[in-house]
Amino acid sequence: MASSQAELRNGTLADPVDVVVVGAGLSGLVAARCLQQAACSVRLIEAAEQPGGRMRGAWLPLAGGAEGPGLMPWIDLGGQWVGPSQTRMLALLERHRIRRFASPHSGDTVLVFGEQRCRFSGFFQGFPEGQPPAVPEADWADAMAALEQFQALVAQLPEGHPHHHPAAAALDRLSFQDWIDAHTHTPFAAWYFAYFCRAVGFLGPAEPEQVSLLHVLWGQRTAPQGEHPEEWLLHGGAGQLPALLAAELGESVLQLGEPVRGVEQKGPHPVVVRTDRARYPCRAVIVAMPPAMAARLQFTPELPGDRKQLQAEMAMGACAKVLVAYASPWWQEQGLAGIAIGDRPSVELCADSSDPESGCGVLAAFVAGHRYHRWAALAEAERRQAVLADLAAYLGPQARAPLAYREKDWPAEPHVGGAYAGWMPPGLWTSCGDALRRPHGRVFWAGTEVAERWPGFFEGAVRSGEEAAASVLVELC
Repeated sequence: MASSQAELRNGTLADPVDVVVVGAGLSGLVAARCLQQAACSVRLIEAAEQPGGRMRGAWLPLAGGAEGPGLMPWIDLGGQWVGPSQTRMLALLERHRIRRFASPHSGDTVLVFGEQRCRFSGFFQGFPEGQPPAVPEADWADAMAALEQFQALVAQLPEGHPHHHPAAAALDRLSFQDWIDAHTHTPFAAWYFAYFCRAVGFLGPAEPEQVSLLHVLWGQRTAPQGEHPEEWLLHGGAGQLPALLAAELGESVLQLGEPVRGVEQKGPHPVVVRTDRARYPCRAVIVAMPPAMAARLQFTPELPGDRKQLQAEMAMGACAKVLVAYASPWWQEQGLAGIAIGDRPSVELCADSSDPESGCGVLAAFVAGHRYHRWAALAEAERRQAVLADLAAYLGPQARAPLAYREKDWPAEPHVGGAYAGWMPPGLWTSCGDALRRPHGRVFWAGTEVAERWPGFFEGAVRSGEEAAASVLVELC
């Protein structure tokens, strides 16, 4: 039986459990549940006041609308999509009877590049589908020729983490921008790949001059856009899942609002996890946090140098997500898919996120990379104006008059530090890649960044949580 709350506040030693999991994001929740199903006693400790990490939802009240969540659209402030090859995440959704529906994409995509706006029946993000956009033929040919060379490099990488590949060192020395400069010859083609770098989950997002070419190739190998990871949205939002997972664990397992300060492997207990409130003895620990956040923890004995370097340099993505709601998805009446991409000042990508059961129209807009830093420095009213101006440039003047507007500034989130995921700068994979998964004594690592398949996505988080739990069970047997 756990120590009383009064004892915990005094910083006393709590009753031991088999495993402490640090971080109640999707990966930590999954790991805790797997261990519990294997008859392990588990304690899950989360710094924030709610579980979920980067998986968070809300109901969005509409201006002038009736009260009550049934008349509001749900929104996902964090991740929202799933795809057909993301099998572990799909199994989790089935278990919790969360229904999915096809992402709205009937109609034309909009591209704005320079001073030109075009509609086309297609899409491109890592690979092209359907009709190409109405850019000069030479520009499109330049982008496609470079894409062919890019995909040839991707195909050379093995499955799993990339840093032991014979060509890894040479690829890791280059930034993605180095490769873009060498293989594109038109501004459109250069932007085509830079946009990809800022839009896709495993890339942070980051700017192409910041991220390793090896990291980009590896991400495309293990989380390819060609497998349609944005195929489905979820009725009620992905953000409903953390509470369901937490409820499965039971009230005594999850502790919220309690940042972990350190992990000690010394003394009479194999491991002790330390917070401001108590010390929690256990036989093993899973740290289910992005490496950049794990850098805040003090480890005794100290982490090896490559792990400390990894945590110091594997930065979180710079991205804010903005949800904008309307009485209806009016763009569909104009034959538009609600998907728009382009080199606008703030929003490079927006997507229709409307649940057909709600009747409301919802656009998800993303402000990433250098655009994020410029946008985040603006006053609140200026940020809103900048987003709505870009949406109007893409979809039309009706975009300027939403019924609701909600920003989620992920880099400002104190216990997350960014979205979608952490990314590797040049040289880090080949110098520190082994440290990403290697245990530190009885400390094991989890999180979507650790996954060898679908890193940066829900699927990567689920797989990582399951794999970390399996490794701990081997250690404890």
